[in-house]
Amino acid sequence: MKKNFCLIALLTLVFSFEANATEPKLVIGITIDQMRADFLARFEEHFSDGGFKRIMTGGFTCYDHHYGYAPTFTGPGHASIYTGTTPSFHGIIGNDWYDRELGKSVYCASDSEARGVGVDGIDGMDDTPLVYSLAGQMSPTRMLSNTIGDEMKLATMGVNAPKVVGISIKDRGAILPAGHSADGAYWFYGKDKGHFISSTYYFRLLPQWVIDFNNRGLAEELCNEVWSKILTEDAYSDCAPDNNPYEGAFTGEVRPTFPYDLQHLKTANGGYDVLKATPGGNTLVVDFALAAIDGEELGADGACDLLALSFSATDYVGHRCGPHAQETLDMYVRLDRELERFFTALDEKLGRDNWTVFITSDHGAAAVPSQSASMKMPANYWSHGNLQDRLEVEMDIRFGPRDWIQNISNNTIYINPQAIRAAPASPETIQRFVADLCVEEEGVLMAIPEYDLALKASIDPIVERIYHGHSQGSSGDVMLVLNPGWMTYGRTGTTHGSPFPYDTHVPCLFYGAGIKTGATYERTYTRDIAPTISALLSIPYPNAATGSPIFDAIK
Repeated sequence: MKKNFCLIALLTLVFSFEANATEPKLVIGITIDQMRADFLARFEEHFSDGGFKRIMTGGFTCYDHHYGYAPTFTGPGHASIYTGTTPSFHGIIGNDWYDRELGKSVYCASDSEARGVGVDGIDGMDDTPLVYSLAGQMSPTRMLSNTIGDEMKLATMGVNAPKVVGISIKDRGAILPAGHSADGAYWFYGKDKGHFISSTYYFRLLPQWVIDFNNRGLAEELCNEVWSKILTEDAYSDCAPDNNPYEGAFTGEVRPTFPYDLQHLKTANGGYDVLKATPGGNTLVVDFALAAIDGEELGADGACDLLALSFSATDYVGHRCGPHAQETLDMYVRLDRELERFFTALDEKLGRDNWTVFITSDHGAAAVPSQSASMKMPANYWSHGNLQDRLEVEMDIRFGPRDWIQNISNNTIYINPQAIRAAPASPETIQRFVADLCVEEEGVLMAIPEYDLALKASIDPIVERIYHGHSQGSSGDVMLVLNPGWMTYGRTGTTHGSPFPYDTHVPCLFYGAGIKTGATYERTYTRDIAPTISALLSIPYPNAATGSPIFDAIK
């Protein structure tokens, strides 16, 4: 009996040691804005061995990875990755949405009680007056649930508490992933000096390492460069021609073609914000991330830390040029080289076996509709135009004159609740009447009344995604789904937001300490990422998580 007890104790110690040995010192979450899943295969031959290929060959790949909701926008995507749930529960239902109580649109990361830190060139010295700016009025307060980083904070407190930092070109790409209890979130402000800023939600003064980084003047250095093609001309043969009518030009440019003189574009576009739409935006994020690792001593000691990075330049190039442009290929090849530089630095700073990374995207993107239509594919553009006027007239005739429609945005119709209460018909009758009128519009595939949403979601996979993206009390009353390939946008470049695969299908890669080498072709969802990282770290899932760990990825 005594021998058995000793054996059990010994095995327990061995298993505990093995478990602890696979736990990383630093988890890095990388979100690549508007990266479609097919880009990994389309661009693979041009990738280096140390960037995307390193993660794919040495880590775990989920090939059929999707967002299980719509609308597929940047704010909801970043929130969903780190909360492990959908907009129904975390509350970020768009980048902007209509607030019935306020009677206006609100932004997903806005906070009227916060002020920008660093926007006005505050250097953090003791004799510097504190001049906070409204430009940085941002925080995660609109997000209703907590995140991976928040659970990491709850799991280990005191002197060994983990540090959590979010970094992006976009404010929402830094703030929402970092969560509520983050040590800092930083985003790029290019109006004047071209530097990273934050808000008073996190601190009153920028940390010294941020001030030092901003004083390096990296943005100006990058603007002195020319964005030319990184590959030989024949490498772009599978892309659309460089000069075509389906891509938009920068302000100050006649044609959307290589090479791009960034110093000229900086002047024409009002400052360093032009870097957001060029590979220099990715360089800024990598350099700032490396400075954060040193400045915050991430991965140095104590509990495992979290660094949430979001690369936004890929989204800007997609919106301007679309997924089949030469600029898009060039952007991703250059990003691959930046990731190689970043991963190599992680090896040197932390050791190859001490960090774990996951790579995904906040949404995909459609082919440019005008480009698809030129190839005889069923794609086009839709605008609600005078739909509101038409609805008002028809509803006046049917239910009596009232101020019926509050707002139409994000393909959602908000009906005035006061008008509904005073109407001689039930709310569901009014919603269905509006939906029937909407499907008469060319390009509208479905119009779903909120009263019918749950029932239709149980039998229709597209409506199910609308259901998971709908937040009761915040979302509208009638949800519109456009025909596949249709969008509300200009005729150059592309956008996203639909429940169809081109917007929901994104990459999902895991690599590093505690991660197996392999792949799965089974369906996985973005809401599964946070539980997977939680399982790896042996901490609770984020408090509203609805996903499940991808156990095949974990050692």
